[in-house]
Amino acid sequence: MVNKQKIGLITDDICSLPEKIINDYQIELVKTKLFFPEWEKFPEKNLYQLMAETKAYPKTSAPSPGEYLKAYKKVLENFEEVLVITLSSELSACYNSAFQAREFFGDPSRIFLFDSQVAVAAQGLLIIKAAELIREGKEIKDVIKILEKLRKNVKIFGFLKTTFWVEKIGRITHLQATAFKILKGLGIQPYIGFKNGKVGLTGFNFWTVYTLEALFNQLKHQSRKGEIRVGINYTDNIDLAYKLKEKIEKELKSEVVFISLVPPIVGANSGPGTLIAGCYQFNSFE
Repeated sequence: MVNKQKIGLITDDICSLPEKIINDYQIELVKTKLFFPEWEKFPEKNLYQLMAETKAYPKTSAPSPGEYLKAYKKVLENFEEVLVITLSSELSACYNSAFQAREFFGDPSRIFLFDSQVAVAAQGLLIIKAAELIREGKEIKDVIKILEKLRKNVKIFGFLKTTFWVEKIGRITHLQATAFKILKGLGIQPYIGFKNGKVGLTGFNFWTVYTLEALFNQLKHQSRKGEIRVGINYTDNIDLAYKLKEKIEKELKSEVVFISLVPPIVGANSGPGTLIAGCYQFNSFE
């Protein structure tokens, strides 16, 4: 009989973590769905080329309870318990699907759910912290307590080239999109973030109109409260992402844990030219 490990991790692919981190921590991914007929017609083009050229937007959907149930059975073959960390339940049905699947499972007491109330880079940072705590030998309830503290303090800053797609799918209101355009025209960089699990305009950068500088300034402000840990996502601007990483490490002396592509399902919502950073202070969960 093989001895089972203590705690396994399951999350959705919106976490945006690179494959190496997923493999290193044995994280099981449940994948969301993207429907974009234009991509099937022109597979040689990337998602963002097609979005820019056609002004079409893909349709998306959350995994079904059956897909989570399959993940539970797989992970619990090797682990005694499993912690499921989903993107914000205000954005997707992932949490609801995970909850329903737990009710169908033979022994639901082995499955623990955690709503990250964020997505992409910020969600990824929470998952990495959970994985590290598990490796330290923490009990699952202690891991969740620390994540609850960290969830209140993790920040995310998303700079969009345009609000065309995010408004089209209803993630922000027409009024917010209009305000975004006016501010951009005045040389002010508004940014997208999370409040109470929902996406919206959460702040403005008055120092510069350049995305790299604007995002760096927000991270610099966060670093004044203590050393920060950062995750970066990009759509079609990888050079900008690596320039930001270099600037963070050199000027803020802070750790960039990962750089990764925005998941297609998120890029379909935010559009080309998006640059995102999640961060938290090391002392924010003590």
